[in-house]
Amino acid sequence: MDYRTDILDSIPSPRGITEADYETVAPMIEAVRTVARVTYQGVFVADLYRHNFLYVSDSPLTLLGHPAEEVKEKGYRFLIENAPQEEQTMMAELVSALFRTHREIGLREDVTYTISCNFRFMIYGRPVLVNHKVTPLAMDSDGRVWLALCLVSHSAHNGPGHITATIGSPANSMRYSFDEHCWVSQSEQVELTQDERTILYLTAQGYTMREIAEQMFRSVDTIKMYRKHVFSKLGVSNISEALVYATNYYLL
Repeated sequence: MDYRTDILDSIPSPRGITEADYETVAPMIEAVRTVARVTYQGVFVADLYRHNFLYVSDSPLTLLGHPAEEVKEKGYRFLIENAPQEEQTMMAELVSALFRTHREIGLREDVTYTISCNFRFMIYGRPVLVNHKVTPLAMDSDGRVWLALCLVSHSAHNGPGHITATIGSPANSMRYSFDEHCWVSQSEQVELTQDERTILYLTAQGYTMREIAEQMFRSVDTIKMYRKHVFSKLGVSNISEALVYATNYYLL
């Protein structure tokens, strides 16, 4: 079975999009382009009407070692083609779940949501695990997703999956269960203490553990203990993974 075809066929296309509509969103795309220049993350703007990308940032995590024009022209088909075959069944189910979620919560104008997922993509011939965040950017007149904003960063997890939907605010999130084939409420939310967040902030700014200890009026051993607590809470093994996790999941 060709799961790439299944994935594409399961994506509902918006209707009635005109050239005038594209002209109205041009300033929005330019704003995305500006933001992309000041973030480490890769940025896509997916066009579900033309099945391509309106914008692709100049980032290894978005280009995957290919020319930008090729990525823009192929759109999300490009991503599917560069995912390992064994993960394409997962991607197909996620796409279906994503649009079910949109039908359930996305038609209300006062509700915003973001889907976070982790997949491997082939970058320069090697599989690299990345985190994708997707949120609607523009709709058609019937409330179908027309444009979607996608942010790509390195994953803090050890494997694909770990799919969550954040609705309204980070405090209200669900995870997707492949065992139950549905969204389920997050039973636990990771919470960091103020000291733990401060350590991550200072580490991100380049401070050493000794310098952090001086800033916080703590001993180096205490800082090491706090870091171990952070690693345990986040399920990571080092400070780099902790920073990526905390950034991806809005803990900082």
